[in-house]
Amino acid sequence: MTSTSNSLDYSKLYTIREPWATRPFRLTYDDPWPNWTAEQSVRIAHGVETIPCPIQFRVYQGGQATDFLWTQSVWLTCVSQRTVDLLLKEKISGWSTYLVEVFDRKGDFLPGYHGFAVTGPTYDLDRSRSTLIDKPAPVPGGKGYQVYRGLYFDESHWDGSDMFWIDRAGEAVTERVYQLFKRHKISNVKFTPLNEDERRPEYPR
Repeated sequence: MTSTSNSLDYSKLYTIREPWATRPFRLTYDDPWPNWTAEQSVRIAHGVETIPCPIQFRVYQGGQATDFLWTQSVWLTCVSQRTVDLLLKEKISGWSTYLVEVFDRKGDFLPGYHGFAVTGPTYDLDRSRSTLIDKPAPVPGGKGYQVYRGLYFDESHWDGSDMFWIDRAGEAVTERVYQLFKRHKISNVKFTPLNEDERRPEYPR
């Protein structure tokens, strides 16, 4: 169903991001095939490009396998088989997977991981509804800065997908996904309600 009014509860929509914990594995990769471009990683993350072979990732940091494995790319993320099974069982909409191979620091294969793509719509960012606020300097003698509080988007074509994109801001999910992941303790992913999201104007993503 498409919404034509500003009826969404932004306290029940969430960004999903890396929590920057130190224990979980973090991954790196080399260009998966010749003539690789950064734009391809964007299309893969949106589920609109078919890859010719698995993307190979290797652990370069951390010591713990978790449900979400984040990478040096802001676009490419891996998820566990447990996460995929849960999304399928609960009929969550707006996502797909792609082929990956994950290896630990010794070069041993880590089974049970998939590349994670969000295939839901991309909605235009609406900064006019955010509040620009001043934040104190993070260290004594430092310089204060400003952030936009609240992440809003054009709802005129809202289709109800459980996972979707906000242009220049990243992936977002519904309350249904948040509660599902919380209930099943899906690890190494951070949720922030959209109405509480804060980010600097120069760093929208």
